This record gives sequence, C-alpha cells and structure tokens, in this order.
Amino acid sequence: MILIPVKYHTRNYPPHINPKIDEIAAHLDVSKISVTRNFSLHTEYSYGKRELNSELLKAFPGLKNAHKEGVPQLWYTEHWAIEFADFIKLLCNGKKPTIIEIHPPFSDYINNIDHFLIIYQKFEESILSYSPMTKILIENRSGSIYKGGKFLVSRGQDLRNLCDNISAKNLKLRIALDIPQLLTAYGGPVGLEPEALSNILKRQNILQSMTDCIHLWGKKRNESGRIISHSGDLNTYFENQKKKEIFLEWIANFLQDNQSRYFVPEVNSSDADLNSIINDLERKEVKFA
Repeated sequence: MILIPVKYHTRNYPPHINPKIDEIAAHLDVSKISVTRNFSLHTEYSYGKRELNSELLKAFPGLKNAHKEGVPQLWYTEHWAIEFADFIKLLCNGKKPTIIEIHPPFSDYINNIDHFLIIYQKFEESILSYSPMTKILIENRSGSIYKGGKFLVSRGQDLRNLCDNISAKNLKLRIALDIPQLLTAYGGPVGLEPEALSNILKRQNILQSMTDCIHLWGKKRNESGRIISHSGDLNTYFENQKKKEIFLEWIANFLQDNQSRYFVPEVNSSDADLNSIINDLERKEVKFA
C-alpha cells in the first residue's frame, strides 16, 4: 500500500513526505523544459485549444496539422505517433524521463481501442529504444471543448477493454488512473447514490495489476455555486461524509497489494487542500514512500 509522491506544480506535501520526482508540463505548445532530477512528462491532454506555433513544433508537421479548431487530435495516424516520440526526445534534450503520461484519442477519427493501440505501438517502440526504463502511462480522460467526438478511454469499461488489449498485444503501456475524471464520466459523485458510487469503484478492481499511478484531486463550489475542478479536498468533492468514506475504503483496498504506485495530486487550490487529502489517505493506512 505504497504511493510514490510526485511533486505537482507549486503544491507542498506535509513535511514528512518528500517527493523526489517532478511533474513537468510537456503539451504541444511547450518548446523546452528544465529538469534537475527525476521527472514525469505530462504530455498533451487535449482539453482546449493550443497555439501550435512553437519553433520546436515546426519540425513536426504531422503534430502541428492534426487538430480540430485548435484542439489537438492525438494519435491521428502512425506517422503522428512517430513524430510525437521524436518531439518528446527533442524536448528532453538527452534527459531520460522516469514517466511519460499520455492521453487517449477522440472517437471521431479512431474507431476503437485496437485501432488506437496499433498506432500507439509505433510510439512505444521509439520511446523505449531511446529510454528503455521509462514507464509509459495512459490517463483516462473526461471533459474537453472538442466537438464531434469523445475520448476513447473515459469510463470503466473503456479502461477494462484497454487493459485486455494491452495484454493481448504484449505492450508495456500501463494505466494512470485519474479517479475524479473516472467519476466525472458517470456524472460525478455528488449526483450518485452511495450504492451506485460503491459499485462503480468496485468494478475497477480488475484494473489493479495494470495501474501504476493514481491521480487524485478535489472539487469545490465557488461563490455562485459553480463546481471548480482541481480545487478543494475530498470533503468539498463528495459533499457527503458517507460517500467520502466509501471512496476511502475502496482506494485503501485497491492499494492493498505489493505494488508501489506513483501518486499525482492535481490540486491547484492550496497546500491545505492537498494536506487534507493526504491526511484522509493516511487515516486509512496508505503509506507514502
């Protein structure tokens, strides 16, 4: 039940937790990175529009031209996947990332998981020839301004199908399970009855052996009542103590094996909110390396 903490932006963990790996933005508008220790690249996630006009991107017309109204279309072709690997290598400038987090394509140009993985395989071959020890993780996604398609990996069944296909193709790809995005795909925890929440979470237990990273963050309402993502803690996220405890019991059980996993707390609001989430996890005897 060990989580390896990743330093997320400027957020500070409690004093007894000392992260030794940094999350580094590596979306398609990034033209250089600065790293001094182990790092995890958070690559393009296609939430909104990009400029797609950096000097670095000029060398990669396949990446530059694959978009709809400025929103990048990930994994558009096998050529796109090869260019994406070369883009990352150039961005790293000889440094070897500990982790590369990627994100799924949209359903209007990629038909199914098998289609996606045929394209993705070109990327994996290229990256692992450059840096054999790098972990490549795919994060489930829910939410974008993109029009005409939805993310191919969003709900639990999508993740389970993905894992089956990864195993069948003997790929190295593993899962970065973003729990709030998973629940968003089902309408979010506030609108779910406790039993429904419990059932959704328990259905993901089959993902345990393929999950190498956990993303966790909160949501909270602003003064007008609008829910703001990546803000608040688990209290403001669930708005219900029973649901929060259902979640904490589930994640403690999910982590109850001999596998260490990375932990990315995507909390933008405050150190206090991050510390509240950490305290809740530690109360359930989750340990941080």
